[in-house]
Amino acid sequence: MFTVLDGDEKPTCSKCQKRQKCTRSLSIQKFPRILVVHLKRFSTQERFGGKLNTTVDFSMNGLDLSPYSAGQTPCRYSLYGVANHSGTLLSGHYTAYCRHPYTAEWYEYNDSRVHVMDQRNVNSGKAYVLFFELAGSKHRSGSTHV
Repeated sequence: MFTVLDGDEKPTCSKCQKRQKCTRSLSIQKFPRILVVHLKRFSTQERFGGKLNTTVDFSMNGLDLSPYSAGQTPCRYSLYGVANHSGTLLSGHYTAYCRHPYTAEWYEYNDSRVHVMDQRNVNSGKAYVLFFELAGSKHRSGSTHV
């Protein structure tokens, strides 16, 4: 996967000391079984820092990272957990959503309460950390995740 670095992203050339347009490539040799994605939720632009509540549309099934593979390896991930933060930078509350490995039902964990939730509510502006599992990998329990 190639990215063009231009405008404000231009790096400074070590030889001529001028900012130059260039391309950058990224490829992954080996994909992890568990992929953890941390979403930037706090801004330093405001005086005391601010909370970003923008909803990020993330894939729950079939996050395809194959274009970043160094080889021809297909690489698809499925979401199995989300850590959420509600509140502000100075105070807030954490909850979690997790998909059951056998029933595929989603559960909300909120302090001492656990209950089944609607899958449509997993993707929200409170999502802070996303947990994905490589499709076809084995759960710790021994079952295969599809």
